[in-house]
Amino acid sequence: MSLVTVKNASKIFQSWFQKTTVLSDINFTIEPGEFVVLRGQNGSGKTTLLNLILGLIEPTDGEVELMGCPSTDSESKSLVGVVLQETQFPQKLKVKELIDLFRGYYSNPTSTEEALRKVSLTEKQDSFAASLSGGQKQRLLFALALIGNPQLLILDEPTRNLDQEGYEEFWHQITECKKQGVTVLMVTNNQADCQELNSLATRYLNLQKFSPNLEDSQIEIESINEVGLEPNIFLKEKSNLLHKNSSFKSFKAQIFSEFLQTYRTPVYLFGILLPIVGVIYCIISEPEATVAKQILIFWCSLFLVTFSLQSLPGQIASERAEGWLKLIRTTPLSSITYILSKVFVSLSICMVVIILTLVGGNLLFQLNLHFQQLINLLLTFLIVAIPILAFSLIISYIFEPRSVNAVNGVSLIGIGLISGLLPISESAWVEDAILLSPVYHAQKLIFLAAGINQGQSYPLLHLLWLCWASVVFISLAVLAYQRDGLTQ
Repeated sequence: MSLVTVKNASKIFQSWFQKTTVLSDINFTIEPGEFVVLRGQNGSGKTTLLNLILGLIEPTDGEVELMGCPSTDSESKSLVGVVLQETQFPQKLKVKELIDLFRGYYSNPTSTEEALRKVSLTEKQDSFAASLSGGQKQRLLFALALIGNPQLLILDEPTRNLDQEGYEEFWHQITECKKQGVTVLMVTNNQADCQELNSLATRYLNLQKFSPNLEDSQIEIESINEVGLEPNIFLKEKSNLLHKNSSFKSFKAQIFSEFLQTYRTPVYLFGILLPIVGVIYCIISEPEATVAKQILIFWCSLFLVTFSLQSLPGQIASERAEGWLKLIRTTPLSSITYILSKVFVSLSICMVVIILTLVGGNLLFQLNLHFQQLINLLLTFLIVAIPILAFSLIISYIFEPRSVNAVNGVSLIGIGLISGLLPISESAWVEDAILLSPVYHAQKLIFLAAGINQGQSYPLLHLLWLCWASVVFISLAVLAYQRDGLTQ
């Protein structure tokens, strides 16, 4: 079985009414034990071809398989290690924490100590990854590629920015990988690599820039050396490793990483002050219990919406702009696991703040919220938070990172209009549109749980409407994540 199979693959990008053909009728395979070098001038489509192989995009025509599976399946990457260009590390994670995060993605990872030793970064394990020098960052990227004990390495300009020590260590590790039967697909324009490649490469794939007048195939295959390994070495390992990734293990690793980044980013936690402002306002104004309850419910709702539309999208915008999300998508971490971890962390923070606010307000102002009513109110905020967080994820993956905050600001105004906090037209069609919005049903459900009379309500209808909205928004968020234009 081939590790990579590209069969009659073409890729056409369409922008409005303009179509651009980048790849046309590409055919080749990569067999176990090979060392294949992909070459081509700038604009020839090398990056597009790698994205097809890694399942970051789908071919317009043809088929692309990775490890015998469709390249878009997350399980196809369980035995693949990747180094990409233009990847920046998260600002708030340390070297060791990144290693541990990637270990959680794979079923048979190497130890953290071994991964650090291989790239000579043991002394830097407690440093923030973003503070490393260019060469050290490149070495860390290579360490992440080796974490899962891969059978296939896909390397895009891996020697760029490496210092002399890192360069020598890289080729030493590549030579060791080659001896162990690891297959390599490498893209490089570094002339210094030629000497090493002459002794290691088994084939060159020369990719030409697409032209309608091109008579020959767009890709030319040039064989160099024979493969000296058993052709079924991969088959022996695949059945044991390929389908054993633990979703719970990946979920736990991703959640821990998300909590660390949120904890270390004060601007994301700034919204926690909103409910505290509400409590202080109640203390200063000394309103009666009914009014104090309404004020606290208002501030909890405002915090939930503001935190959901600002903190989570801000973090995702950074991951997308820095290329980190693209690297994440080359790992076995499934899209649903990634999305659920984002929602879980934000949901946890929101609920902790709301619990402290409601319980504290109940004790300070004697709101007469008994235990069952508090539980109902907290469950209601939990239900309401899910579609709001999912909606913020949709915006985060559809729009450009620099536009996300502006779009969320407009969304915040829209929510204020629908909820009645801001003046809005009272025409019949506007009222009908409000009745269909999840915001309307969320508001009704929160007031019901708090015991605040807001006219006629239908609890079951409001609950079903929010559950429906949650399913739809989460599904759209996963789709938006999978089709994120910046990772293509």
